[in-house]
Amino acid sequence: MKIKFLPTNQEIEADPNKTLLQMCVDNKIEIRSICKGVPSCAECRVRIVGGESNVIPPNRAELSLIGTNYYLDGRRLSCQVRCFGNITVDLTEQIERTDNPNKKVRGFRSATANSATTAVQGTLVLDDKKKPSK
Repeated sequence: MKIKFLPTNQEIEADPNKTLLQMCVDNKIEIRSICKGVPSCAECRVRIVGGESNVIPPNRAELSLIGTNYYLDGRRLSCQVRCFGNITVDLTEQIERTDNPNKKVRGFRSATANSATTAVQGTLVLDDKKKPSK
């Protein structure tokens, strides 16, 4: 069994007892993963472009993390993919992330986004003193 990686055209031997992420780490193929396979970060997403029938479908943990994106674009978490035959994996998104390590900021950005903020200290007062009993 072989796993072929695009666009680098690297090939490695597949091991059904290991996840795709584990095999990539063993063969020094870089896939970003913050959680190291827990799954909790979704940074290790890859697209399987060939041999989809040779991998098991996403489990409940993977679907709860990636949601319906799997059904829209076919990306999977490499920390959850186990293969039982030849597959082809597209690492283009992973390579682009490696080239541009800055994560894009999403959401509302105000005009004063670059202004410094300061914390207010001393706003919480605790009274530790016991009141005298009469």
